Amino acid sequence: MERVIKIFFILLLGVMVLHAQDNKEIAKTVQKATQRLQLKLILSDEQTTKIKTLVMDNYKQVKENKTTALETKITSILNDKQKEKFIIIKKDWMSSLQKN
Repeated sequence: MERVIKIFFILLLGVMVLHAQDNKEIAKTVQKATQRLQLKLILSDEQTTKIKTLVMDNYKQVKENKTTALETKITSILNDKQKEKFIIIKKDWMSSLQKN
């Protein structure tokens, strides 16, 4: 019985380590993508933070190419000039998020 508990603990620890690595990679990808968006759209720090949070919260949908809701939420944060630019670059920007 003790041996089974040790094996279970080792497996659980392994899964936790893998999950933590995945989260780090996701955070790194989202950070790079939001920085690119900040430069292209001239976002304020507040806008950048909000968009980064939105992307992190909706990353599963991004990976599944279900981005319509996320695009709408991002657009609501932008001013009119930024919205125009976002419409032009959003396809490439979203695909950069999906590559990870």
